[in-house]
Amino acid sequence: MKVMFIIFILSFGFSLDENGEIGFSYGVLGRLKSQEEKITILQDKSMIQTGDSVRINVGYKKDTHMYVIYKGSEGEFMMLYPEGSGNAENLADLPDTLYNTVLHWSQFSDPTGFETFYLINANESLNELVKLMSRYDNVNPKGRMKLGKLIEKELDALNPENMGDLASIGSRLDKPIVGGVAFRGEGDEIKDLSLTDQCVGKYGIAYKQIILNHK
Repeated sequence: MKVMFIIFILSFGFSLDENGEIGFSYGVLGRLKSQEEKITILQDKSMIQTGDSVRINVGYKKDTHMYVIYKGSEGEFMMLYPEGSGNAENLADLPDTLYNTVLHWSQFSDPTGFETFYLINANESLNELVKLMSRYDNVNPKGRMKLGKLIEKELDALNPENMGDLASIGSRLDKPIVGGVAFRGEGDEIKDLSLTDQCVGKYGIAYKQIILNHK
């Protein structure tokens, strides 16, 4: 597929402990053609169709590093949220937390396939990943194929699930939040700026991979 991308990001408050525990909050939201008036929470393995739209909000602590990378159905990579890119628009002026949007409503188009989003929060800057993504944006199609394999390898190396007991843990928030504030008097209604889930990791990295099945 190709997604017509615009950028957005949001955050949640997490404290770091002596074991390097780190975490972020996020919302992967969908507007499906079949339910245009309703915002749907998308999860790993959710099914979408051509013409559906997706939006991603994330939240993370200011002294950490947040990255959001997209891999399209044809294997193409795009860094949606590189640190220091200037793409983020902070939604709340808090002393230690950033609340932003990394992807505004963006519509999926053909070809179909698996659409993958990597959300990574790290204590240390992921310089090698950033360097690979920067090179990827400036080479010809043949060079992109080669660099794509290196990017995939780097992402696999960062994935805590490939390191046994270091796996990140994801969970649904009790109620959606926006800008760190729970909605009051509106139940569990989802808004454009909602954060719906959180991911907590150990030893300096929290990693969430979300694959959408584009039919």
